[in-house]
Amino acid sequence: MRVGIDLTAIWRPVTGMERVAIEMTRALLRLDQENEYVLFFSEDVHPSFTDARGDFHPVVFPVRSELLSKNIFFTFSPAVAHLDFLHFPIFPPPLWCRCTHGWLVPDATPWLYPETMKRSSRVYFQTLGGRAMRTSRLLVTDTHSSRSDLLQFFGDRRDDIRVIEPGVRPSVCRVEQAATLNTLRQKYKLPEEFLLCVGTLEPRKNLSRLLQAFQSLRASGRTAASLVIVGRQGWLYDRIFAEILAAGLQDAVIFTGYVPDQDLAGLYSMARVFLYPSLYEGFGLPCIEAMACGCPVVTSNRGALLEVTGQAAVHADPEDTASIASAIDQVLQDDRLRQSLAARGIDRAKMFSWDRYACEMIKAFEEISEHAEAFARS
Repeated sequence: MRVGIDLTAIWRPVTGMERVAIEMTRALLRLDQENEYVLFFSEDVHPSFTDARGDFHPVVFPVRSELLSKNIFFTFSPAVAHLDFLHFPIFPPPLWCRCTHGWLVPDATPWLYPETMKRSSRVYFQTLGGRAMRTSRLLVTDTHSSRSDLLQFFGDRRDDIRVIEPGVRPSVCRVEQAATLNTLRQKYKLPEEFLLCVGTLEPRKNLSRLLQAFQSLRASGRTAASLVIVGRQGWLYDRIFAEILAAGLQDAVIFTGYVPDQDLAGLYSMARVFLYPSLYEGFGLPCIEAMACGCPVVTSNRGALLEVTGQAAVHADPEDTASIASAIDQVLQDDRLRQSLAARGIDRAKMFSWDRYACEMIKAFEEISEHAEAFARS
């Protein structure tokens, strides 16, 4: 098959969806000796693919606009017309797609929790995403929990939604070198002891309740650690800064902004506890990355986060501030629990492999090819 992959959105600072698209594609290029790949980029070939193993044909669109690249260039590009299959691993396909296509659906947020999205994003995903859920030959999501959520709204696609779990990069592992850690500590002005949260600043990440829980622990003297929040600004984040000022936490909360991949493993390795009490996730990749680095994890007790972390994390009700505070306190005060979580987390993270992800995708491509051949013969 001649397979196209839409990578036009990975010019952004790499977060969960972009990370999945990049690592999936790199693994496909490394492992797939049968299919031919055409990769679509915005403005230039992304640096993640300058050293990629395997051959691919790059097609570079001259703009970054989602509206233009998706609905004009993907509709009329000659390169698309010669594909057997076109996969969209981040944003949904355009309204008119000239070849058989598939979509990696991150989760059911646009339909289940639309209030946590910007209006423009909500309309975009509900419109194009809803259409893609009905027209895509291949639908992939990250967890059984996400699949179950999607089926609430698209039950007619029950047999078409595959669950393929993302992986952890080998470079994401515990950092022990003191010089490396000291360099990172100075670079980001980190205190000796801190709690860590990684995620885009947006309502779905539940930072308001996390800050309330953190404040209660500080006020009661249960911890003197700082809270370090890593991530780029998303939307509706002004309230977070206002709450920090109102609570008098401006000296206890550190915002690093976006942190590049090569530094994240060190931050995970230094943190006393990793906190991820998100209201809703399709997978929760930062939890698995923290586990791979031996950092104890406190996360939500529902959905994909419970499914992915299993018995290797302490879980809290994300809508109950007292529950979040209690879970954090439990890990901070119990050294044996913290050590046990670190060991269990490292073992848990080994279950998630990009090579396995790519093999499942190749299997899906083969089934699509066989279906097309059978249809042509009929």
